[in-house]
Amino acid sequence: MALLHFSSALSILCCLLTAGGSALLEKNMPVLDEFSASDWSNCGVNDPFVVNSLSISSPIRIPGPLTIGLSGTLKVPVHAPLKLEVEIKKKVWGVWFKLPCEDNYGSCTYNDVCEMLEKMFPEETCPSTLQSHNVPCHCPVAPAEINIPTITLDIPKVQLPAFLANGEYWLQIKASSGAEQIACFSTTIAVKAT
Repeated sequence: MALLHFSSALSILCCLLTAGGSALLEKNMPVLDEFSASDWSNCGVNDPFVVNSLSISSPIRIPGPLTIGLSGTLKVPVHAPLKLEVEIKKKVWGVWFKLPCEDNYGSCTYNDVCEMLEKMFPEETCPSTLQSHNVPCHCPVAPAEINIPTITLDIPKVQLPAFLANGEYWLQIKASSGAEQIACFSTTIAVKAT
């Protein structure tokens, strides 16, 4: 996730939670209560990008502040196109369901994140939050230790039915460049709309 601009990534995450779905999935995923922190792991083997630590406030409140911190290591340069595969599952009545991809939100594949970043941040502009921590928001991305200390962002109010917004979510993100997998990361979070 460090390969994306954090503000846009978190906005995308919020929007990802708006889709509904009905594909039956595994039942043996981590269980979170309203007060627990997120559970996360690297899911790739020998990937060039590895998350070393991650903290996300839980539950994520919509609207409300979101506190996040991340450190990771990128061992190789990453060039365009950078493909991102996002899979999201929501727990409903004890069963995990995959959220479909609708209007680029949900369990979607983004074939060129570098191009998306160029459109979001034209002419090599980067938000000050990322600049202050030397986190790039354009490709190519050079090998580096990425360390984003705990920051707090505001999640805006989103009109969602309570049954879609509230609950447990499992999120997996896979990044690849050409045939090489760059990263695989998964986390479980609790979400509460107020």
